[in-house]
Amino acid sequence: MFRPLGARRARPRPVRAVPLVLSALLLTTVGAAAQEAAHWPAYGRDPGGSRYSPLAQIDTANVAGLAVAWTFHTGELEQKVARGAPPSLEVTPILVDGALYVSTPLGRVFALDPGTGAVRWRFDAQVDVNAGYGDFTSRGVSTWLDTAAAPTAACRRRILVATIDARLIALDAINGVPCQSFGRGGTVNLRRGLRIAPFEFSAYQQTSPPLVTGDLVVVGSSIADNSRANPASGEVRAFDARSGALRWTWYPIPQDGALA
Repeated sequence: MFRPLGARRARPRPVRAVPLVLSALLLTTVGAAAQEAAHWPAYGRDPGGSRYSPLAQIDTANVAGLAVAWTFHTGELEQKVARGAPPSLEVTPILVDGALYVSTPLGRVFALDPGTGAVRWRFDAQVDVNAGYGDFTSRGVSTWLDTAAAPTAACRRRILVATIDARLIALDAINGVPCQSFGRGGTVNLRRGLRIAPFEFSAYQQTSPPLVTGDLVVVGSSIADNSRANPASGEVRAFDARSGALRWTWYPIPQDGALA
């Protein structure tokens, strides 16, 4: 992270990172309204993906005074792969409820203290690094708040990550433990239920964070195309944020039943 000299508190900004290393911005203390505005609860900050922060504390007059406050290493910089693209960090962390959440290409999710970069918890989805992914990255996580749950209930706030190997995983935002009520033990296998199954493991992957709208978690996909007439189908699907049950599927390419 970067800090204006003499600053005391963190202010989130969309983070640009060198490969597999995070940097961030820390700013001076602001009022409650500004702190709320400082939240970055989605990949693009809001459901529309505006990527706009209303905060104005950094401007052309003081940007030259920024200095590094902390740096976080994911531990994947030296990861070697047997085939396919090497992992690359393209993540935009989210900031919600006083914690910074970030994902990595290998399916790891970290909850960090936004003021110091200290790790609060770590989850490892144990992605197979040698499966041969074409675009080996993870661009971030999403979050959902169960407003019907008690304030102290487990998994009231969930961190949702779609891993490169096509798993949708729900984690308790407090401790990183998988939410057992979601899918099977906290996981939905996104390879299942496709109209056309991938012809090989690496032909269907997830690189972007899910979209959360209401009580739905919406995912797309990244598929290997231009190699055959029937690549894996890239339908858009919505899953129940509480249970992980499939709610709807949309096929972006019109289908001719006579040719199916």
